[in-house]
Amino acid sequence: MINTAQALYEFWSGFDLPAYTVGTVPDDAEIPYITYSLTETEPFEAASHYAQVWYRSTSNLALLQKVDEIINAVGVGAKIECDSGYVMLRPVTPFVQLMVDQDPANRYAYFNFQINCYHL
Repeated sequence: MINTAQALYEFWSGFDLPAYTVGTVPDDAEIPYITYSLTETEPFEAASHYAQVWYRSTSNLALLQKVDEIINAVGVGAKIECDSGYVMLRPVTPFVQLMVDQDPANRYAYFNFQINCYHL
């Protein structure tokens, strides 16, 4: 699982925002940031994986620009190299949903993926 955790962290940290697994955002963290699920699969099996890109704004512009950056990076699938193999993220429908938190100034994009872990 360490290989998958490192691969996902490196991938989600590659968008010029801090990235945290769901439930581990420090109390003093400031938005914008990314949260993502930590999911491990058996080789040749698939599971769901999601990420959320958080912004504090009443405008969607900055959030949508980051969404486009991530969409372009993923394409039809992102192959993330790790020790002894790789992790594959593939978009599934609905790929991205724009959401508003309980605080209307907090907006986030919810990304939906299939994950496959091909490593020992």
